[in-house]
Amino acid sequence: MRAMTALIKREFIEHRIAFLYAPAVLLAIFSIAVLFAIVSGRAEVDLPATDIPLGAEIYRIGVGGAFVLWSAYMLIGLFFYYADSFSADRRNNALLFWKSMPQSDLKILTSKALSGITVFWGLVVCFALLTAIFIYVVLLIVSVKYPVIVPPGLGVAAGSFVQMGFVGAIYLALVLLWYAPLFAWVAGLSTLFRRWSIPLAILIPGTVIVLEYLNSLRVGGGQPIGEYLSWRFQSFLDEADAAMVLLGQGDGAPQMLLSLIVARIDWIDMGLGLIIGAAIVYLASEVRRRRISA
Repeated sequence: MRAMTALIKREFIEHRIAFLYAPAVLLAIFSIAVLFAIVSGRAEVDLPATDIPLGAEIYRIGVGGAFVLWSAYMLIGLFFYYADSFSADRRNNALLFWKSMPQSDLKILTSKALSGITVFWGLVVCFALLTAIFIYVVLLIVSVKYPVIVPPGLGVAAGSFVQMGFVGAIYLALVLLWYAPLFAWVAGLSTLFRRWSIPLAILIPGTVIVLEYLNSLRVGGGQPIGEYLSWRFQSFLDEADAAMVLLGQGDGAPQMLLSLIVARIDWIDMGLGLIIGAAIVYLASEVRRRRISA
């Protein structure tokens, strides 16, 4: 257990730019830009006198939107992290150091896989929560200029913050698990092709889909591979439906949103994807072990 903890800590240290510094810079730039637009008067908006969501509702929608945006960063960041991390120690000879210790290739690659779904996920949740706090501050500032916008009271906002933070953390975890096969795919390719895994992760399935399409034109029939991949890598949550759930549902809105998220997931397919991802990690460890031993 200590060895696994040390390996995960090492992954964070080596990739702290993507894990910590990059999201911190993004949040800082976003915050400064929004505050500057408000203070300078550049954020002029024509608001109707009616049909403005209540304070708690507009705050919940803002927090939900923040988690959706951070989920996009998490997916992009993890795609490039896994494309690099499974072969990074071969470039700087760190692999030889770890091979000199009683740590198997499977344990090393498992630590890399766990780093993405634990440390990276946890940090993204933290930045999403910081964004939620910033959204409340913005609502307070904007309400001074636009009295029609009434921010929720501090107690109501705190309750919504806790509830939406809990739902958002679960949502980010489910998104991560849903796209786990994609991360395993690019990670497995990086074991063989290093940074070429990034274009190959797209070109290989793209070529298969094109060939399947051309074959369907020649002999007829459907395109099961293309249709499955198109469905598999779509979001399981429709943002418009989520916003409607958060409107007009009162204090039970976060719970209803969580029920909607859980109901939209194909749990059998998610489980199969996790099994395939674990198998790819194991095969990648065997490739590393045989290459070094050869």
